[in-house]
Parts: sequence; structure tokens; C-alpha cells
Amino acid sequence: MALQFQLSKKRDAAPATAPVWHPNFRNFERLPDTSAVRKTFFVNATAVLIAVVLAGWVGWNEYQTRNYAQLEAAAQADIDRNKKQHDEALKLTKDFTDEEKKFAEAAAFVRAPLAPSEFLLLLGSSLPADIQLEYVDLRSVETANPVCTLRGYAAGSKDQASGAASAYVETLRTVPRFAQVFESVNLTTLNSDTRTGMLIFEIVLKFKTDGKGTKK
Repeated sequence: MALQFQLSKKRDAAPATAPVWHPNFRNFERLPDTSAVRKTFFVNATAVLIAVVLAGWVGWNEYQTRNYAQLEAAAQADIDRNKKQHDEALKLTKDFTDEEKKFAEAAAFVRAPLAPSEFLLLLGSSLPADIQLEYVDLRSVETANPVCTLRGYAAGSKDQASGAASAYVETLRTVPRFAQVFESVNLTTLNSDTRTGMLIFEIVLKFKTDGKGTKK
């Protein structure tokens, strides 16, 4: 019984298929592609499409660059062609502005309620012997701060000079023509001058700006 058991076991272990009669030496990677549409076609088509797109993009950019260059050259040519006329127009505009400013100053001078010549004559006629004027600044009503500033010296001792400066302010206030055009006359500064020993004063006469100071 043991011998029969062993023989049947060997028969059961036999392979179900017949063994290969020769080895397979085929290299599947080098075998040709036998499919209906080869993979290399898609690869080549994609590469060609990318190349065409890149070429189109480069060509479009080149066209745009050349077009912009032509437009820039045309614009520069127009600028160069009109530069002389433009410079001449700027010069004429500047000349016109300067002349207009002169006319405006002349018109303001004419419209001023008190002419400089008349003002100086009135100052000279009302100037006391102990007062010496060194500086006169007349700003018409056309400016932002229409005032007249007088600077000068008052002779005598400190008390005498101070009294002379105050008296001069009162004299200016009583001049009829000044009363017509000036709103106020004030002594703003009174200091000692160490060089001359005299008192330095500053008087500010403020123009009327309500239209009452008309020129007569």
C-alpha cells in the first residue's frame, strides 16, 4: 500500500501544460509599434504644434515691436518738425505774460488811491525838523497787505526823541489827504541806535480797503 501512494503523488505533481520547447529572446522595447495610430505620431504632432505656437507668438511680438518703433519714430519726427514753432510759441507766451504783468502793475498804479509822487510831497510838507526819514515802502491796495512803512530817526534825548516820534504820528493822522486813504497810522517800533545815539522808529500806515479811499 505504501508503494502505490508514492506513485500517485508523483503523478499529481506533474505540470498542467507542456513545457516551452525553446527560450524567448525577444526585446519588446525594440520591437516596432504595430498599433493603428502610433504613439510617436502624437509626440511629433504635439511638438510641431508647440513649435508653431511659439513661432507665431515670436512673430506677433516682433510685429508689435516694429509697429511701436514706427509709431515712435513718426511721433518723434512730428515733434522735431514742430519744435521750432513750439519754442517760438513759448517765447511769445512768455513775452505776452511779462507785458501783461507790466500793464497790470501800471493799471494798479493808476488805480491806487494815492500816487507815490503825491505821497512824497505830502510827507515832505509835513516832516518836522527833528524827524529824518531813511526808508519809505509804499504797497498799493492791489497787494495782499496794502500798507506804507516809514522808517527813520528822531533827534534829541531819549525822552525828546520818543515825544517827537509820537508827535509825528499825530501829525500824519491829521493830514487831510492821509485821512482819506489811510485807515490807521501807528508807531510800531521805537529803539535806540547805538551808532548815532538817536531813536529809530517805524510807522505803518494802513490803506483803506473798503473803497472809501478814492483818489482825488
